[in-house]
Amino acid sequence: MNLIDRALAQGDSLTADDLLQAMADLYKEPQVWQELAQYPQYIQDIAYIVDYDTQVQMEGLDAFVTGPHAEQYEQTWQALMNCGAVDEARILERVKSLADSDPACEDSAVDDEIAVLCRKIALYQDYDAFWDLVRAYIERSWKR
Repeated sequence: MNLIDRALAQGDSLTADDLLQAMADLYKEPQVWQELAQYPQYIQDIAYIVDYDTQVQMEGLDAFVTGPHAEQYEQTWQALMNCGAVDEARILERVKSLADSDPACEDSAVDDEIAVLCRKIALYQDYDAFWDLVRAYIERSWKR
């Protein structure tokens, strides 16, 4: 039984915030990534959003789209869209586009635009509202 199963086993007593907090333990149980596809889309989305948030805090948004987590770009972008964080997804998309257009990031105009975009993400703007969107998404998805 992994962290997702343990959280879901709480049944109706589990809140959206409880599930979100449980998913924050993804790094303690890395095998969950191999099992993630067996869960509903919203569970997968939460995992990608939690990972996105963690990686952006640790490495930065530009590193997220160019580093080892770049392979999760599509799933992360879709997860952000699914939960209603459209502005965040658009910023992520633009940074990815800029990074792809200049992989060496040697163009100062590109670097400057990426820096401006990085300051516009939820982490530096309205972080609580971002997580409220995720919680609302969990509630909508779970009640189906």
